Amino acid sequence: MRSIRREFRGAVFERLEGWWNETIVNLLSGKRIEAVYGYEISDKLSAFAEEYKSDNLPITFRGKAPAGEIDVENDPRLFVVQLREIGAASSRIRNAILDYYRAFEQRSVWARESLLVTGEMEEYEDRLVDEWSRYKDVIFEDLDNESADAVLLEAGKALYKWADLESGNISALRIRERVTEPYVLRGGFHILANVRPLPRVYWHPRFLGRIGELLGAAE
Repeated sequence: MRSIRREFRGAVFERLEGWWNETIVNLLSGKRIEAVYGYEISDKLSAFAEEYKSDNLPITFRGKAPAGEIDVENDPRLFVVQLREIGAASSRIRNAILDYYRAFEQRSVWARESLLVTGEMEEYEDRLVDEWSRYKDVIFEDLDNESADAVLLEAGKALYKWADLESGNISALRIRERVTEPYVLRGGFHILANVRPLPRVYWHPRFLGRIGELLGAAE
């Protein structure tokens, strides 16, 4: 542990201990048959330590889900209302709820462990909003007050598709260079789409004009 910065040793040790306990449980229950070798512990310690470098952050919510059932149809949160407004399929909304949960909880861990420098998260969100705004201007460029509902809907879907599936290819949108976990970015957009009273990002071109009506119906 001496090679790990002193302020991060507790967090790294906690993660190593968690991995060790899970490994031993798997051995005792028969899920794992092969022995545990010393090099595995060294490799795991090294991998955890790498996540606490200045160009990286620990990823601890991969594959995690919130307690309780995910209610896609009745979830009143603003980012979910937005997805319903563009006709997103239930499976995509469920994925969005998972991304939001993982990103939100991950940020909480980073904050508790003092892994973020002052203003880093605010600067990161500003970058996301700026890039979203640029792409939005391109997608919505040919829309006007006379645009048909179907055209508006397709524009909203195209904008969300970019945020959900394409924005991850832009390295400048990573909070740090080596943080490539998709839920960090996707969930970041959903967190911004959940800001009240007005979201910082939105998908449907007319969403801001209808937000009062839509939220009243949702609540």
